[in-house]
Amino acid sequence: MTTPLTPPMPDRRTIKDDKPSLLDYWRFFRALATNPLEIFTTNFYEDPIIVGSAFGVDYVNVYDPDAIRRYLVTNASNYRFDRLRQVVFRPLLREGLLVAEDDLWRRTRRAITSVFTPRYVEGLSDIMVAAANKRVAALAQQHTGEIAMADEMVNAALDMLLDCMFAQDTNLDRARFTSNLELIFENHSMPHPLDFIDAPNWLPRTGAKARARLIADLHDQLGEIVNARRARLDGGGEDDARAKDLLSLLLSAGVGEGEPLTDDQVIDNLLTFMAAGHDTSARSLGWTFYLLGASQHWRKRVEEELDGVDLDSLPPAKWQENLPVLAAVLKESMRLYPAAGNISRVAVEADTLAGTSIKPGVAVATAPWVLHRHKTLWDAPDTFDPSRFMGQASEEIPRFAYLPFGAGPRVCIGASFAMQEMMIILATYLKKFRFHNIGSELPIPIMQITIRPSTPMLMGYELR
Repeated sequence: MTTPLTPPMPDRRTIKDDKPSLLDYWRFFRALATNPLEIFTTNFYEDPIIVGSAFGVDYVNVYDPDAIRRYLVTNASNYRFDRLRQVVFRPLLREGLLVAEDDLWRRTRRAITSVFTPRYVEGLSDIMVAAANKRVAALAQQHTGEIAMADEMVNAALDMLLDCMFAQDTNLDRARFTSNLELIFENHSMPHPLDFIDAPNWLPRTGAKARARLIADLHDQLGEIVNARRARLDGGGEDDARAKDLLSLLLSAGVGEGEPLTDDQVIDNLLTFMAAGHDTSARSLGWTFYLLGASQHWRKRVEEELDGVDLDSLPPAKWQENLPVLAAVLKESMRLYPAAGNISRVAVEADTLAGTSIKPGVAVATAPWVLHRHKTLWDAPDTFDPSRFMGQASEEIPRFAYLPFGAGPRVCIGASFAMQEMMIILATYLKKFRFHNIGSELPIPIMQITIRPSTPMLMGYELR
């Protein structure tokens, strides 16, 4: 019998009564600035509903699956994005799907839905495999025997996404683009203290100018690509490869319905895919490699499965259903380390969630980090056990106890793209190499929009 693996997580504090002390408040603000995952005290992981107030705003944290279904699905129209969430995301994504609301969101969602059809996503699988094979071949030639897996997955996921988006037709400065995103995530992932008290916008925010420069550079880089592609399209110079990439589909999305995206909206949604989609996949992959490096039992099971499947003769879009052990490992990794740190809304009208009255203006939130480790929903919630997602056990998981891609009308539109992408990268790397953890420090998860490791995740590797 294997020893259960409890992978790294931040320490949890206990508040002994309903009246937090000054020390509790100090710890709260400190965690907010350094690692918001530390905000969640032990009662969050035990109670279905947490009611409180902060900065003059009443809030309700929801960890009851039926209540989550109500505010995210059946009564989703009653819940809008909260102000602080938009303060963080809107300057970067502008009119992108992740921040758009009301009619703009409906028109954008309709247009982009035509891009992420199952048939089209499956059609990208060969591009994904080629991108993964290219990176694996380069890694095999390095002969270093050591790799910073967190960085490797950022680059692998970016290479794959760019090949799918631009058909390898871009002069994008990948290093600069990635560096800009990293700086934004690391330094500007939380609202400024003045935003918590809804101070006027004319009051200066520390770091605002630096963030604006980074964002402007990201938009300018993508704008050059969109402008060049638009000019080529207008000149009739589009070829078959470019006609099938995500950029061309976005430029033509909604045209048939008379609701095309403007070029600025195309840029905003390209950045949404790259900022949200690329980073979430990269972080999920990094954690998955780390967990396999820490569990000899599950690494062996994955290797045995991969050795029993001829990937070259199997359509890449079918890898997930033909590699159930690897798929379960990935799903368990996304349970323990969900890429999205928090789902938040604000109530428009009165409602009731799990017997709790919700008044208009109340902030309602669910942190997948907490939900996926909640003691009322999972057995041994902090341990790594992919068997939860295999066979009958997977069918017994409550639908709204596991939200790696969100739920309801706002569910991640690129979920199938992300799962296909991650399965292809994992299978390609693990078929070729064996990885083991060699870092001297444990990678502690830190929430900076996505849930990131505190270390580069150093891993040793050798050819299998």
